Amino acid sequence: MDLDLPAAPASPVSADGTIAFGTYRGHTGPIDWAPARRTRGRRSGGWKRWHYVSVAGPEVVLAVAVIDLGWAASAFAYVFDRRQGRLVADTSAIGLPYRSAHVAGEPAADATTTFRAPGVRIRLARVGMSWQLTTAMGGLSIDAALDEMPGPQTVCVVAPVPGGVADCTHKTTCLRLEGRASAGGSDYDLAGHWGTIDHTSGLLARRTAWRWASACGDGLALNLTEGFTAPAENVVWIGGRVEPVGPVRFAFDPGNPVAPWNITGDRGDVDLEFTPEGRRQENRNLVLAVSRYVQPIGTFRGRIGAAVVEGLVGVTEDHTARW
Repeated sequence: MDLDLPAAPASPVSADGTIAFGTYRGHTGPIDWAPARRTRGRRSGGWKRWHYVSVAGPEVVLAVAVIDLGWAASAFAYVFDRRQGRLVADTSAIGLPYRSAHVAGEPAADATTTFRAPGVRIRLARVGMSWQLTTAMGGLSIDAALDEMPGPQTVCVVAPVPGGVADCTHKTTCLRLEGRASAGGSDYDLAGHWGTIDHTSGLLARRTAWRWASACGDGLALNLTEGFTAPAENVVWIGGRVEPVGPVRFAFDPGNPVAPWNITGDRGDVDLEFTPEGRRQENRNLVLAVSRYVQPIGTFRGRIGAAVVEGLVGVTEDHTARW
């Protein structure tokens, strides 16, 4: 069944601190959690923001992220060469708090996200209906445009967060790519690849964990989560339509995350097998913040909603953090 989504509110939180929980189409305006923090005081949790871009296709899977925790700033980027079956670039950086990272305060319109540190330059900016991504980081360079037209609608989710207050995330997917990436001595043409953009801003818990799956192709994309805000943001895009998906369960071997994963729905609407081709993994201990992250890269097959899935390129993820 198609999900007839209402339009996203102008803001996820009103001036009196009331939060507009729900699943919507389109974008909110600028996201400012200050009213919610005032009404909840010390129970408001930390304001955390990130902007994440992923690209998937026949040659490569790549991702770039900028993360702003307020008191800490970081970024990462990687390129996975599917034909070689390995990461040809995998780099991350820690920046100066309140200076290095700027995550756009709004998910669209004139949104611009940047990260600057020695040897690192990342910029993601929305110009009209296109996103311009430039990245120079640790021998990796990306210069690409991700076109929103004529893709499916953005999904906006405002959801409660256990142990925190609320999260507002925007998922924009099936973006057409033009541009190039260079890494590991190889140059990649990104035409024929597909992109997804995740803009997230929320008052999140000190301890956060999730399992996540994301993939996109020509007219088909999925976003599935267990933990965190699940199942509010569990959807599949089929052509120009969005279909809701109920709660899901991830089954995999934590000791061998490149073995096949299975994702099944509590309502019988999801039955997927994910076959990894490789992975990105990072464990970081910054004393005040600890993160354990593994993101296998591969393909999905099976069924989700009304869609038959075969060879859809994407990622799964197992993430825990104290931040």
